[in-house]
Amino acid sequence: MYSFLKTIRSFFQRPLPKFVFPISCIVFIYVVIVNSWVTEDAYISFRTVDNFLNGQGLRWNTYERVQVYTHPLWLFGLIFFSFWTIPVYYSSLILSWICVGATAYLLIFRFGKRKENLFQASWILLILLISRAFVDFSSSGLENPLSYLLIVLFLGKAFDLEKRCDFADLLLFFFYLSLSYLNRQDTVLFGIPFLLYLYKPLKERKLWSRFIGAAVLGLLPILLWSTFSLVYYGYLFPNTAYAKLNTGLTVSHLWPYGLDYLENSFRWDVFTSITIVLAILLLPYFVWKKKFLEAALSAGIGLYILYICSIGGDFMAGRFFALPFLASVFLFSELSPSWLPRVSVLLFVALFLLNQNSNLYITKDYTRLRNDGEIQDEKGAYFRSTNFLRSVQFQEFPTHGWAVAGRKFKKAPKDAEIACATINVGFYGYFAGQNRKIVDANALTDPLLSKLKSISNWRVGHFTRNIPPGYLESVSSGQNKIQDPNLKVYYDRLKLLTESEDLFTKERFMEILRENLGENRNLIRNSDPRSPWVGIPDGFACGLGVGY
Repeated sequence: MYSFLKTIRSFFQRPLPKFVFPISCIVFIYVVIVNSWVTEDAYISFRTVDNFLNGQGLRWNTYERVQVYTHPLWLFGLIFFSFWTIPVYYSSLILSWICVGATAYLLIFRFGKRKENLFQASWILLILLISRAFVDFSSSGLENPLSYLLIVLFLGKAFDLEKRCDFADLLLFFFYLSLSYLNRQDTVLFGIPFLLYLYKPLKERKLWSRFIGAAVLGLLPILLWSTFSLVYYGYLFPNTAYAKLNTGLTVSHLWPYGLDYLENSFRWDVFTSITIVLAILLLPYFVWKKKFLEAALSAGIGLYILYICSIGGDFMAGRFFALPFLASVFLFSELSPSWLPRVSVLLFVALFLLNQNSNLYITKDYTRLRNDGEIQDEKGAYFRSTNFLRSVQFQEFPTHGWAVAGRKFKKAPKDAEIACATINVGFYGYFAGQNRKIVDANALTDPLLSKLKSISNWRVGHFTRNIPPGYLESVSSGQNKIQDPNLKVYYDRLKLLTESEDLFTKERFMEILRENLGENRNLIRNSDPRSPWVGIPDGFACGLGVGY
């Protein structure tokens, strides 16, 4: 018996054969490309990209300045590739592939350099592929791929500070943290515990002047973008943040939905969930063993998961678990127990290679309409209409019904000044054309609705607002026709921020100050009970084309 156990132990501690590395690279590239797709929500940012390249500025509706994207850095990446006349759909895929490839390279190179054997890092590629969340959102048109790259850059530099902590290293630490913020603000939660780790060595070595100087320079991109956002848009934060977090709902309302989101991940993507949970549960062990860097990362993963649960999770299954999963893989690669590579290969064979539902066996005609309460398999819903392999077969792509409806609306002989409203602004808004005035009832792209209380029958990620009487008439005519007297006053002030041609007037700066200090809240505060959805006013509805 002892001999058998010794043989088993010896098997798991042996290095992987070299031929596993090229095979894992080929499989990784194949799976990422075959699973490439773009979600409907990404087209909200795509419309801003097109408007910018057409000389309309960073706007969604061309008549107003509203930051409808949460990811400035990702947006500028899309703009860069689209500038070379690459369709924005393909720009998003190219940028995604570059970011995912660079992420995998950095993980492999870091592990291989430490082990002095690059071929032993092939297990990392195999482990990443098992995660449905990681693969599903390695494209999608959203900012996840760039977040992958930035979190690996940040964590790599954070872990290296234990060996060397000079000015340049601290500068890069804060610079990568800044870029993560500019790509998606909530990702800085991963970095907060590392600041606590740095306190002791900085205090002992008395490097505070160096630390403060590096922090100021490294965080400068955040300061510059925030200044631009405040002057150009009138707000420090994207409109999407107000639309989803300024709903009038408390954490007690949202927390149960966050737990549902967590439970859904365990049922639909158990490997991803278990990997994240293991990384969090190791926190006491890391503290006991005084592995403070590992403890900081474990705490950061836990902090991010708590935040996701506190905001109610999301309607896209797995989207917000992809990044903590990647951070967990980074953590385990740093620990790098000798048995991990071979165990990873066995997990890959059992959970991916032999699993007929894994992403290895996806085809271009794949569709999977799974719903779990408020949560949806977003990739399964849109993949057939938007995947890369099918895109080469159609002149007009995506083929989704909402995109078709948008193209028809663009060609329709309708006055472009007349506004319309919809709850499907992604495909529809993009293909309807830049001159159409479209109001988003979910408030992601609308500066007024995002400040109002959501309806009573809201859905996670879709905090719809009832449209105030007279608002659509106001957007159409350019004159304030809102019936509510307080809201009428607020809308006049809001238009000064979002529609004023001169950005640098004293009146506008005073209004920016008043708005961001909350002095206008009394005009939009509504103590009435939250009302159900009453629909879009007659004569103004658009965009509700064919479903999936």
